Amino acid sequence: MFALLLALACNPPEPPVNVADAGVELRLPPSKAFTFGPGDRIEIWVWRHDDLTVEITIAPDGAITYPLVGKVQVAGLTYDELVTMLQAKVNDYYVDAQVQVNVKEVTNQKVLVLGEVQAPQVMQITNDLSILECLVKAGGINADARTSNVLLIRGGLDKPSLYTVNVDAIYGKGDTSQLVYLQRGDIVVVPPKTITNVERFFRRVQAILAPAVAGSAVYRNFAGGGAQGTSSSLSD
Repeated sequence: MFALLLALACNPPEPPVNVADAGVELRLPPSKAFTFGPGDRIEIWVWRHDDLTVEITIAPDGAITYPLVGKVQVAGLTYDELVTMLQAKVNDYYVDAQVQVNVKEVTNQKVLVLGEVQAPQVMQITNDLSILECLVKAGGINADARTSNVLLIRGGLDKPSLYTVNVDAIYGKGDTSQLVYLQRGDIVVVPPKTITNVERFFRRVQAILAPAVAGSAVYRNFAGGGAQGTSSSLSD
């Protein structure tokens, strides 16, 4: 377990620890529908009511202001949820109004790619983006990357959870079950093949993520063995 690896890392004479030997199997994250966020631009169209056809950018507080309806929160809604909500509100004023939403621009769907890649970066999701495509867009993986245990942190800043993805299985075995599609707020960390000092490695991850993931939750959970089971919360 990671607690054991941490103990080994504190003993300099010991050989490097292989990430693949960590003995921790985490399930893949469940799929989740696209949700809107601040900065995304949408067009709302109502059949036979041209005065209600507008383009709107979702405000920083996650709301839009729509004619007749007023201010409504839309951040976090899926496409179907947004259409259903607007349909119901417009129907308060017009009988059997037909509402359609077109996605004009997506600007709030960002993921963070770190670790053993050529170009660590904040990446914008413009449409479906698999973890494989993400690594390619980041310039590809480095020669000493451990792609059988790519770390994926998902769930936002409130209740982030940790998963591992076996990218090797996609390449070598054509295992499409590992072809995870990324979502807004995901953090992908490609670890090295060997870690000579586990504590130092997770402290490095902690330092990078600390501004976003409060209190070095990644390090605490790994060091404490909290990564066991199907998924691990990275928050206290």
